[in-house]
Amino acid sequence: MSRKVLRIGIDKAGRLKQYFLRGHGSWFALAFSLVNFTLIFYKLFLEQLYFIPEVFKSYALFFILFMVSYFPIATIFGYLDYRKGTFSAEQTLTATMSPIWRQVFAKLERLEKDNEELLSKLHTLTEHS
Repeated sequence: MSRKVLRIGIDKAGRLKQYFLRGHGSWFALAFSLVNFTLIFYKLFLEQLYFIPEVFKSYALFFILFMVSYFPIATIFGYLDYRKGTFSAEQTLTATMSPIWRQVFAKLERLEKDNEELLSKLHTLTEHS
C-alpha cells in the first residue's frame, strides 16, 4: 500500500512541476520580461529626453502605448517569419541535425510512400470493377 501512495505522490508532484514550468515559461516569463524591458527602456532612454513634455513621461502611459503597439507589430513579424522567413529553413536544419527528428521524418516519408502505393492500388482496383 505504501508503494502505491508513494507512486501517486510522485506522479502528482511531477504534474505540479510540469504545470508550474508551463505557466512560468509561457506566461509569467513573458510578462516579466516585457515589464523589465519597458522599465529599462523607459528609465534609460525616455526619462533622459528633455524635449518630451512631462505629461508623456509617465511610465504607465508609456507601458500602455508600448503594449498596444508592440503586440500587433511582433505578431505581424512572427507571421511573416513563419510564412515567408527563416522558419522553414530552421525546421529543415533541425530535422537534419537531430537524430530523433531524422527518424521521425524518415518514418513519415515511408508512411507517405506506403499511402501512395495503397491509394494507387485502390484506384486501379476501382477502375477494373
